[in-house]
Amino acid sequence: MTKAMSAAVLVLCFGGSTRAADQNPYAQHAREVTEHIQKEFFDAKSGVYFKSMTVRKPDYVWLQSVMFSNLVAAARSDPATYGPLLKEYFTRLDAYWDAKVKIPGYEAAPTRGNGNDKYYDDNEWLAITFLEAYETDRDPRYLTRADETLKFVLSGWDEKLGGGIWWHEEHKDGTKNACANGPAAVGCLQLARFREGDAGALVDQAQKIVAWTVDALQTDDGLFEDRKVVATGEVKRGKLTYNSALMLRALLGLYRTTGKKEYLEQAQRIGKAADWFLDAKTGVYRDALRFSHFMVEADLELYRTTKDDYLLKRAKTNVEAFYERWKAKPPADMISNAAIARVLWLMAETETDAGRAFWQRADKARK
Repeated sequence: MTKAMSAAVLVLCFGGSTRAADQNPYAQHAREVTEHIQKEFFDAKSGVYFKSMTVRKPDYVWLQSVMFSNLVAAARSDPATYGPLLKEYFTRLDAYWDAKVKIPGYEAAPTRGNGNDKYYDDNEWLAITFLEAYETDRDPRYLTRADETLKFVLSGWDEKLGGGIWWHEEHKDGTKNACANGPAAVGCLQLARFREGDAGALVDQAQKIVAWTVDALQTDDGLFEDRKVVATGEVKRGKLTYNSALMLRALLGLYRTTGKKEYLEQAQRIGKAADWFLDAKTGVYRDALRFSHFMVEADLELYRTTKDDYLLKRAKTNVEAFYERWKAKPPADMISNAAIARVLWLMAETETDAGRAFWQRADKARK
C-alpha cells in the first residue's frame, strides 16, 4: 500500500467523526457505509476489493466499477480523504487491463494479458465512471482510459440482427444484451462532451445503439427485456432495473445533445413505467442492489431535467430504505455495500450547492 493510500485510510479511521456534524444526514450515512467497505472489503495487497466477507479474492471488474463510482462521488464530497484512494484504486485496476491484445480492454478478472474473457458491459460501466471521475477533478488519465475503453466497447458492434453490441467478445451465450447497449450509448454521449473532433461521430453511434435497443428489446410498457439471441432472434425475457435505467439515461442524453423533445418524452415514459419495479407496500425497488441502485441514479438524473417531484420522492424512499436495511444488517457482499454508499453520496449532493452545481455542469451537453 502506498504512503498516500495509508494516510487516506488513517483519515478514514480517525477523521470521519470530526466532520460529521457539518455534513447532511445522507453524507454522514454515505461516509459510514464507505468506511465499513474500507474496513471489511479492501485488500491492501492488491489495492482492490474482496468479493465478500467469506470470499477473500478480488471481485470481478464490473463489481469493482461500482466501488469506483462510489469513490468518485466520495471524492467530490471530501477530496482530501477520498481523492488519494480514488487515484490509487484507478492505478490498481490495471491488474484487469489487457494491453497485449489488438484492442485493449478490461478482463473480467485480473489478467496477465492476451486474455479472451472481456465483457462489453464491464468495460462500459468503467468508461462511464472514468468520465465522471474526469468531470470531478480533470485528471487526464481518466479521460484517456475512458476513450481507450470505449474503443473496445464499440468494436463489439456488428450488423448481425441489424446491429447491436454483443455481451461478450467471444460471443458467450450468443446474445446481444440491453446491459451491453444502454451503457455504451451513455458512454458515447459523455465522451462526446470532451472530444470535440469526434463528438458528432460519438453522438451518431449513440443514436444507432439506442435505436437498435428500442427496436430489439423495448416492451409495450416502455421497459426493456434482457437480451436477444443472435442466431434465432429469440428475446430472453426478464426486466431488470439497470437495463431500463441506462436506456432512460441514454435517451435523456440524446435529448440534451440534440434538443429533440421526442427523446425526453421517451425517457419520461420509462421513468413512469419504472413504478412496475417497486414493491407495492414499501415503494422500494424489488431488484437486487447491484441492479436497482442504477434506477435510483436514473431517477435523480431525470429529476434534474424535469423537476418532477415523484422522481426525487422515489429516489429518497429507496435510498433511505437501503440505508435502514444496511443499519440492521450490512450485506455480506462488497457490491451491495458499494451500491448503497454510491446512492447515499448522490442524494447528499441533491442537498448542497456544490453538489447541484457539479451535476448542472455534468449534465450540460455539447450541441
